[in-house]
Amino acid sequence: MLKLNLSSGRAIGQLELPAPLDELKQRVNEIHMEGQVNTAPAVLNADSPVPALNWHLQGIRLDDDILQKLNQLAETIDGMNAAGRYYLSKSLDQEIQQELDDVFRLAAHIKTSSLDCCEVIPGVTSHQELGKWLVEHDRLEDRAPEALRPYLDYRSIGIDYCNEHEGEFLADGYTGIRSGAVEQVMEEQGVLHLTLSTAKGTFPLSFPASDERLEQAKRALDVEDFAQAEITALKSSTPYLTDLIPLDAVTVEDANTLALCLKEMEQEDGELMKFCAVLEVEQPDTFTEAVSIAMDRDDYERVPEDMEEYGKQVLRRTGADDEVIDTIDGYMNFTQLGEDSMAEDGVRQTGFGLVRRLSKPFPPGPEIGQAMM
Repeated sequence: MLKLNLSSGRAIGQLELPAPLDELKQRVNEIHMEGQVNTAPAVLNADSPVPALNWHLQGIRLDDDILQKLNQLAETIDGMNAAGRYYLSKSLDQEIQQELDDVFRLAAHIKTSSLDCCEVIPGVTSHQELGKWLVEHDRLEDRAPEALRPYLDYRSIGIDYCNEHEGEFLADGYTGIRSGAVEQVMEEQGVLHLTLSTAKGTFPLSFPASDERLEQAKRALDVEDFAQAEITALKSSTPYLTDLIPLDAVTVEDANTLALCLKEMEQEDGELMKFCAVLEVEQPDTFTEAVSIAMDRDDYERVPEDMEEYGKQVLRRTGADDEVIDTIDGYMNFTQLGEDSMAEDGVRQTGFGLVRRLSKPFPPGPEIGQAMM
C-alpha cells in the first residue's frame, strides 16, 4: 500500500494506492476543487513499505499521467517481497531526488531480480544467530575448525557481516545485499537512459553500461549491432542537459562515452555547470559534437562573476602571486582590468554562469550585465 498526503493550496487530502484509476482521478479532482483552482495537487509526503521512497515523491504535481504511473508503482511495490522492498529502499539515490520514471524503472527491475540481488536467511533475527548461522554453513572466508566453534564471538561475526552487506533483520529473517549488487544498481540508475526498440520489443539501457550489459541488451533485442535498433527515448539524471544536447543521430557508443564523461564531471566541483554553460554557448548541432565538447572540456573554464576578482585572476595568469596583488591593492583598478579582460578573453554569460574558451576566445556575445561588477 502506498499512501500519499496531497496538498492543493489550502486543501489537504489522502490517496491510497493501488486503486481503480477512475476513483483516484475523482479523489484528486475533489482535492483540487477544495483547494486553489490554479494550484495542481502535489505530494506532501508518502507512507509505504519503502521508507526511502518518501523523499523521491515529495513535490510531484499530479496529472492523469503521473497518477497512472504512481498507481503502477504502488502495484509493483505490492508485488514485492520484503527483501525486494528493502533492496529498493537501499538502491534509491540518497543525494539526488530521482524522477518518477526512474524510480518506477528501478522498482520494476528489482521486482524481477531481488532474489538475485538479496541474500535472505529465514528465521535469523539477531546478530548472534546470524554469526552462528554463517559459521555453521561455512559462509565466512576462513572456515572455523569444529573445536574452536564453541568459543567464537558469534555476535561480533554477525555485526561485521551485517555491516559489510548492508543487512537488516526483517519480519522474515535476515536480509542483506549480495556482493556486487550495489554496483549493479548504480549501473541501472546511471546518468543517461536510452530506450531501444526493435520488432522483438523494447529494452531500457542506462549508461555508463558495462560490456556485459550491452551484450545483454543486444540479446534481448535480437540484434548484432545497435544500429539495428531504434532509440525511442533519451533521458538524463541532469534534467537540463536534455535541453542543451541535440538528440539527432544519437548512438549507443556516443551515449556511453558521454555518460562516462558525466560521471567524471560529477566528481569535480562545478564541472557539470561548466559543461552546461559551454553547451549553451557552443550550441552543438549533433550529439557527437556534444560528446566531443565533453571530452575536450579542459579547454574551457568557469569565470568568477565579480569583475574585481577576475582582474586579479588575470594578473595571476601572468605570474603575479597573492603577495604582489596585495601590495598593489589600492593603487590599481582591478575592476576595470577585469572588465576589459573579459571582453578580450571572449568571456560569455550563460544561465549557468560565466565561461571562456582557452584555446580560442569565443566570438563577442551580449554584453555582460553591469550587475556583476
